[in-house]
Amino acid sequence: MRALTAPQLTEDALIASLRDALGRPPRALRVGIGDDAAVWKTPGSHLTVLTTDMLVDGVHFRSHATSPEDLGVKSLAVNLSDIAAMGARPAVAVIALGITEEVDADWLRRLYRGMASLANSSQCAIAGGDVVRAPVLTIGVTIAGHVRPSRLRVRSGAKPGDVIAVTGSLGRAAAGLRVLDRQLADALESGDRATVCDAYLRPTPRLREGAFLGGSTAVHAMMDISDGLSTDVGRMAFASGVDAVVDIRLLTLDPAVRAAAKLTGDDALRLTFDGGDDYELLIAIRRRSFTQVARGLHGRCGTALRAIGAFEKGSGAVWSVDDSGRRPLPPRGYDHLSQRA
Repeated sequence: MRALTAPQLTEDALIASLRDALGRPPRALRVGIGDDAAVWKTPGSHLTVLTTDMLVDGVHFRSHATSPEDLGVKSLAVNLSDIAAMGARPAVAVIALGITEEVDADWLRRLYRGMASLANSSQCAIAGGDVVRAPVLTIGVTIAGHVRPSRLRVRSGAKPGDVIAVTGSLGRAAAGLRVLDRQLADALESGDRATVCDAYLRPTPRLREGAFLGGSTAVHAMMDISDGLSTDVGRMAFASGVDAVVDIRLLTLDPAVRAAAKLTGDDALRLTFDGGDDYELLIAIRRRSFTQVARGLHGRCGTALRAIGAFEKGSGAVWSVDDSGRRPLPPRGYDHLSQRA
């Protein structure tokens, strides 16, 4: 990246350039980039959902190993995943950037093009934000969405007897980070390399899946898996006042995760349990309805829904079970404030 100095670009010129990169806004956005605040029209019968996340270079991404386009996709995707987990639809996003001296105007335009590609496919308007100088490249994204009250899903609704289910495959992003950090990605077979590296660099928010699952009365609770299954299932259990029992025998280890773990010397099961950055959905589903919901989700979205255990009466404990018995499952996923992070 080439340094962006004052004579090269002013703040007003940058805003104009980024507005051009984003393209024409949707009709619901009444006032967008260039004014003091954004204005959008929300459906009158809906609730507004609001989420925000911050990504810091060296913590959530590696700028030296990530294209601006991929970083734009990821920075938006991690927020859209939160919207999906509420059963909601995104509406508008605002972006706050802390840029270093190494960032240039072309890099920023490419970042916004990446954001725009996902925003457009998700029907989410990027409505503005702020840009400042910072010692470390930092991206803060805030997204507002909307949902019908009957479709809103939160993490505190799980009931004893509910199936614990997840969408897609877990552990891919963690495996991708391992091979990228250790510069071993080229040693993987091309299909496995694409599977794990794309999962880390360009995660796909489960917006269609979240909206479908939010429309089912059999779905009692939902959240996204961002910090690792072992941590996030405990959060759902605690919020719902139940215990969670994860059956290791029901976990299908992704072949690409196995291949990456073999290469890096990691434990594929630990990557699946604790890796984080999955952005899949964790769901509590009424047991007798699980098969019907899973078939419906696959038919509507082409996405697999896998049962991995059950909730039972309790007070927030998490257990793993296999042929040798039951044992506590400690939360070993990502924690921003812990030295484990």
